[in-house]
Amino acid sequence: MDIVLLVLSLALAGTCAGIWLWLQAHAVALRLRRENDRLETRIVQQTQILRRALTTAEAQIERLTAEDRTKGEVMQALGRELRTPLTTVMGFSQLLRVNAEADPLTARQSQAVRQIEAASAVLLALVEEADAFVACGDAGASPCIHRVDMRLALRQVCDGIEPQAREAGVALACPPPASGLCVMADPGQVRRILRRLVENALRHSPGGGTVRMAMRRDDAQVIVSIHDAGAALTGQGSDRLFHPLDGRDARGGTALGVASVQRLAERMGGALAQQREPWGGTIFSLSLPAASVPGAATPKQAVVLYVEDNPANIALMRQAATGLGLTLHAATTGAEGLDLARALQPDVILLDIGLPDMGGYQVKARLDADPMTRHVPVLALTAAVSPQDRTRGAAAGFDAWLAKPLDLTALAAALNDVLGIASAGLDADRRQRA
Repeated sequence: MDIVLLVLSLALAGTCAGIWLWLQAHAVALRLRRENDRLETRIVQQTQILRRALTTAEAQIERLTAEDRTKGEVMQALGRELRTPLTTVMGFSQLLRVNAEADPLTARQSQAVRQIEAASAVLLALVEEADAFVACGDAGASPCIHRVDMRLALRQVCDGIEPQAREAGVALACPPPASGLCVMADPGQVRRILRRLVENALRHSPGGGTVRMAMRRDDAQVIVSIHDAGAALTGQGSDRLFHPLDGRDARGGTALGVASVQRLAERMGGALAQQREPWGGTIFSLSLPAASVPGAATPKQAVVLYVEDNPANIALMRQAATGLGLTLHAATTGAEGLDLARALQPDVILLDIGLPDMGGYQVKARLDADPMTRHVPVLALTAAVSPQDRTRGAAAGFDAWLAKPLDLTALAAALNDVLGIASAGLDADRRQRA
C-alpha cells in the first residue's frame, strides 16, 4: 500500500511539474509572440519610413539631375549664342590681316587688329572650356578632328598670354607666318595644349629672357617646339621631366599636367616630347598629324548659296567670297534658301543650322528630296559644335560641318574639297550625256 501511495504521489508530482512547465513555456511563447509582433510592427514602420525617405531621395536626385541638365543646356545655348558674334569679330580680323598687302594697315591699326584677335582668342577659349565642362561626363568622347592652322593657333595663344609675359618681363618669340603647317586635330584641344605649354615656358623663364617657339613639318607630322629660358638643371637623368606642367594657366583656370597633355595629344594621333637644352632650359615638342596640302584654288566663278540670318556674318562671307573668287548669293530664311537653290543651281550651299523659320536639318532634308537640288553639296556652318551635333549632322548627309567662329582657312579647304568632287561629278555627267 505504501508503494502504491508512493507511486501515485510521484505521478501526481510529475503531472503537476509538467503542468507548471507547460504553463511556463506557454507564458514564454506568449511573450515571444508579443515581442515578435512588436518587432514586426517596428520593422513595418521602419520599412515605411525608409521607403518614404527613398522616395524623397529619388525625387531629390531627379530634381538635381534635371537642374544639372537644364544648366548644361543653358551653358550650351550660351556658347552657341557667343559663337555667332565671334564669327563676325574673328572673321573680319582675319580678313584685315590677310588683305594687309592689298590694303596696308597702319602700325596702330595692326596693333588694334592683334588686340582684337587676342581678346577673341581668350573669349573663344572660355567658350570651348565651358563646352568641355558640360561634356565632361563623357570622358571617352572622341575629339572633333578638323583642319587647324598651327601658326594661327599659336599666334592666338601668344596674343592671349602677352599681358602676362609683359608683366614678367619675358618676350614671346612666336614664329613668322608659314604655309603648309596645318594639322588634323581638335581646334579647341590644340589651343588648350599650346596655351599650357607656352604658359609653362613663361613661368620657367627669368625676367629679360625669351620664350622661343619653332614650327616645322617632318614628313606626316607638324612639330611645334616651345623653348623656355630657364637655367640648366643638374642631378636629373635625361629621361626625367625637368619642368613639370604644374600651377595654373594664364587665365587662372586649372592647369593641365604632363600626363593630361600627353593623353590629349595621343587621342589626336600626336605625341608630347621633352628634352633639355645643352645651355639650360627645357624644350617641349608637340607633334600632330599634318593635314594634306590643299589642291588648286577654288575655281573661279563658282556659285555659292549662303543661307544665314545674321547680316554681319553675310557681310563677312561676301568679303571672303571675293577673295576666294566665288559668286555669292545669300538667303536669310530657309524658305528663301530653298527657292534660290532651285533657281540658281549653285555649286555648293553653306547652310546655317539655326534659321528663324525652319531648322537647317529640315532645309537639308528638303534639298535632298528635290531632284533639282539633291546633287548640290551642303556644308553646315553652325554654332552647334557638340559631338552629338556632329554625329547628327553626319547622319543627315552634310558634306562638312564647319564650326563658328569660322576659320577662313578651314572654309577654303572645305570648299576646295567639295567643289573638286562636284566638278568631277559634273564633268562625268556631261560626258555621259554627250
